[in-house]
Amino acid sequence: MTTRVGIVSGLFILAAITLLARCPAASSRTPSSDEGVFSGIDLGVRVGTVFAQHTGTEERDSEYEVASRWRIGTTMGIFAYWPVTKRFGLQQGVTYAQKGSYQKIDVRILEVPTRLDVTYEMDYLEIPVLMRLSWLQWERSEVYSLTGTALSLRIHDRYRLAGQIDDGQQVVPVQADADMAEVDLFDYSFVHGLGWGFTAWKLRLLIEYRFTIGWNSLAMPTYAYVPFGNDQILVENEPVPLKNQLHSVTVGIRF
Repeated sequence: MTTRVGIVSGLFILAAITLLARCPAASSRTPSSDEGVFSGIDLGVRVGTVFAQHTGTEERDSEYEVASRWRIGTTMGIFAYWPVTKRFGLQQGVTYAQKGSYQKIDVRILEVPTRLDVTYEMDYLEIPVLMRLSWLQWERSEVYSLTGTALSLRIHDRYRLAGQIDDGQQVVPVQADADMAEVDLFDYSFVHGLGWGFTAWKLRLLIEYRFTIGWNSLAMPTYAYVPFGNDQILVENEPVPLKNQLHSVTVGIRF
């Protein structure tokens, strides 16, 4: 948690520094008639809500079945936009995003069919590199699309599991609560999105929707601990191969 707070605080400090440095140049810039809707190299900030899920389960001889639910979280970040033409440009940024999911996993533990309630909380620092194409432009507004890729570094994670083994004669609880150090630290994703940029109250505002899906599967843990007297027995189930999936809706400002 301390690491996550430090990263998020660092993002806002960096955004404030860059924006203060940018203000004099922005105020002295005079767009010409042949420049794009938002001319020059711009900086911006974004904040919004994410709907995260895991998907892409690979079949492993019907070893388990998985049903996934959304994890609703937050995202925020800073970005820079480089126009190449009036309608096309490149956008790069640094984004904090909460990912993960809530799972119901049917698996066999000690040869007994068992349903497990599993929580995967995974927070990432993303570096997206995107191509931005403006489809419609009028006055100081535009509708645009975003396409590209992102490299993500996991900065916080938590794995929680709860369930019961019921063989018809005895009910035995199973549980787990740990980090996910065994899961790949990096994640690689495709990013697609649609946005609306407009001017209001003398501010250049953005509303964006983005869909992000990982191209690599992550070996998500399903191990559990079973009480045995005063001790606990570790039951090591096979990891579930899942991919990060994210829908995000954000608002932002360009400077």
